[in-house]
Amino acid sequence: MQSPPQKRIGLLISNLGSPDSPDVSDVKKYLKQFLNDPYVFDAPWIIRYPFVNGIILQTRPKKSAEAYEKVWTKEGSPLLAHTRNLTQKLKAKFQFPVEYGMRYGTPSIQTAMEKLVHQAVNHIIFLPLFPQYSYAASETAIHEFEKCLKKYQGRINGSVIESFHQNPAFIQAVAEKIKTAAETFQPDLILLSYHGVPEKQLGKTKNKSNYRDQCFETTKLLQEQLGYPAEKMVTTFQSRLGPVQWIKPFTSEVIKELPNQGSKRIITVSPSFTADCLETLEEIQIDYNENFLAAGGEEFRYVPCVNSSDAFVEAIKSIVEPYTSMS
Repeated sequence: MQSPPQKRIGLLISNLGSPDSPDVSDVKKYLKQFLNDPYVFDAPWIIRYPFVNGIILQTRPKKSAEAYEKVWTKEGSPLLAHTRNLTQKLKAKFQFPVEYGMRYGTPSIQTAMEKLVHQAVNHIIFLPLFPQYSYAASETAIHEFEKCLKKYQGRINGSVIESFHQNPAFIQAVAEKIKTAAETFQPDLILLSYHGVPEKQLGKTKNKSNYRDQCFETTKLLQEQLGYPAEKMVTTFQSRLGPVQWIKPFTSEVIKELPNQGSKRIITVSPSFTADCLETLEEIQIDYNENFLAAGGEEFRYVPCVNSSDAFVEAIKSIVEPYTSMS
């Protein structure tokens, strides 16, 4: 009897993606791919296609390009740069190949898989870098990975890590960022702003808990890790798009109410993002900062994402290790 082939593991991490540049044409190309994804805009095609291509893509690319211009760096997209740096650190940490692929834009998940296959990998561990499982981010990335995996007709196997919102090492990595920010700044309140999702997507989950529940669980674990009173850590949701009901409370509304409630010095962190990007650097660090100060706030401090920190590298190691020994 022929023995089964030796298992040769590779790790594929994935993030959402970014346009190739902040030029309007590149932003429009990126948004066209992103917003036409039925996992993101989960309306029937007959509604989604004309709304996205006939309305949103006629106006939003210019506005989004201006926002990307504000956060673009010498290394390019912050999201891409942080994911690339994280990958390099992981390559030094693990004894097996590591690559990264974006759900939208470049490099693609397919391209990353091809790189792993060329390194003689026959079992790919897929880790979307979204701590809390959501239909619009986690599931579409998983679907794309599984679709690409089918092209190898059983020659390549895969394992999927759906979420890590309660992983102790991840919680520790985020807590370290908050502690560093609070060392020279005593906040009245810590605001945890998670990416929002439409309410109707909460039921589309493979897990026992939905996205909103997982966000609140992350907040609770961070509160316990930091030793902060629960009332001093507030959970909100940002980044709404389209005429549907989104989960509440909205960061954009809460941020304007806090000064009148006595919270005039706040720290803001977004534990649903692992890499700083447009939503954290432009929406939170710039827009919410301005709105908070305009509402009577005195000081607003944004806590960077875990990005490629050593603590996050260790967290990924703890998240991935159980999958390296699975048959």
